[in-house]
Amino acid sequence: MDNLGDAIQATFSKHFIDVGTCPQCGARLFVPKARTDIGGACPTCGYIDSNKHAVRTDEDWTLEANKNDQINYFMSNSIIPGLNMMSNTFKTMKMTPELNNVVGVAKGIAGRMAKHNHRPIHSLFTGASGRGKTHAAISIINEVWRLTNYQYKFIFIDYPLFVSMQQQAINDKDAAKLINKVMYEIRDEKGKGADCVVIDDLGTEPQMANDWNSSKFNEIMRAREDKDIIITTNLAAEKIADKYNDQTMSRLRKFAKGNFINFGETIPDYRRAM
Repeated sequence: MDNLGDAIQATFSKHFIDVGTCPQCGARLFVPKARTDIGGACPTCGYIDSNKHAVRTDEDWTLEANKNDQINYFMSNSIIPGLNMMSNTFKTMKMTPELNNVVGVAKGIAGRMAKHNHRPIHSLFTGASGRGKTHAAISIINEVWRLTNYQYKFIFIDYPLFVSMQQQAINDKDAAKLINKVMYEIRDEKGKGADCVVIDDLGTEPQMANDWNSSKFNEIMRAREDKDIIITTNLAAEKIADKYNDQTMSRLRKFAKGNFINFGETIPDYRRAM
């Protein structure tokens, strides 16, 4: 051996196997040769793989790192009422004959969105409460993540909560900071912001701030005019123009062909069925 370092490395190699890249620091993960059934550990940063019975490749670790990055981005920049709904997928929808068509369209939207350099997508999901609009929107998020190996940045905005938080921000610096941060990512001025923004429950926001509601939604649509956006609402399309303005509706229609879904009255209210 040339030096002590080589001797240590040789001894280490006799007892440990390299099992991939650490998703936390990028160094190598190792397991003892006698225990290849356990998760790898990183001697550089101390990371330990919690999935103890899987032998993972570099591709597996890259996928996990991408997933962590996207979920962290989503959580840091979204305004959502809770996390339970994020488990929604197309597979978990309570399928009925009436839902088959709209789910097919939603899957098509996800497929197109997952393609590199796709034409911008402006989706509007309309219909009464409890028809599955939000479930479909979140299913698109999860499906696009799956199809792109978690390489697509989403922001989810519960619009009534967003408006309430804006009112709170008048006297709350933390709320104001979050609102500004979210709007910065929505604008995507430097090409590093959100790939797609989901606006949920448009039109049900508090009316005490109606002027602000209108101007803020118009601002969002200006920012997303040539970028992906999904909007769910109880309002009919023509009512959106009345409530906000014709120019905003015109921007929404710009890339709307094939992307509007009406969750009609024939679709049962799943909340009543629960």
